Amino acid sequence: MLIGGINTFSMIDYPDKTSCIVFTVSCNLRCPFCHNPEFVLPEKIQEIKNDLIPQKVFLNFLEKRKGLLQGVSICGGEPTLQKDLFDFCEKIKEMGFLIKLDTNGQDPKILNELIKNKLIDYIAMDIKYPFYKYNEMLGVKNLNIESYKKSINIIINSNINYEFRTTVIKGFHSIEIFEDTVKEIKGANNFFIQNYQSGKTLDNDFTGKSFTNKELQDLQKIAYKYINNVGIRN
Repeated sequence: MLIGGINTFSMIDYPDKTSCIVFTVSCNLRCPFCHNPEFVLPEKIQEIKNDLIPQKVFLNFLEKRKGLLQGVSICGGEPTLQKDLFDFCEKIKEMGFLIKLDTNGQDPKILNELIKNKLIDYIAMDIKYPFYKYNEMLGVKNLNIESYKKSINIIINSNINYEFRTTVIKGFHSIEIFEDTVKEIKGANNFFIQNYQSGKTLDNDFTGKSFTNKELQDLQKIAYKYINNVGIRN
């Protein structure tokens, strides 16, 4: 596993669980608003290659957290690009921890295998825009949109806890674009609207802004037309 960083304790990343967060490196997308460019851009990854955390070091850390942590959140980057993800999850599960996987949904086959082999307990999948905007807005051309649709179907029909989530950015997510985004996951159980926060971004010239609380609540009302449970993370 190529581990770029670890957050040793979180009470919010894994819903209702105490967890640590593992940040894997590499991603198939180039979202201009991404806050983790050091884990995405090859030239940035090259700069931190000597600081990558060996898997053994992380597992030793986890061994000492038995009884203190309930779960491990694996995010990135995009974790499903890691060749030894299955082995990594198996080792964590053998230690008695729950696993939450954060993904953009780029590889439905891997998601299906992880679920089938009971290697993950919670999935959080990002729905960034309606799929007709993906090739325009995510910095990569010729994405296989059907793969993302298959991932949604696999997650919704799985027997594990899950959430879909969209980071909404003022100036980029109009009411129409937001509603079309939510339609992509119509019938899902859980959806979270995440308000964009300014900070470092993959594109240094990115100019997105946050929504107001009132505007977020208006978006929530729209989402409720399609989703059973809709939360706001401001």
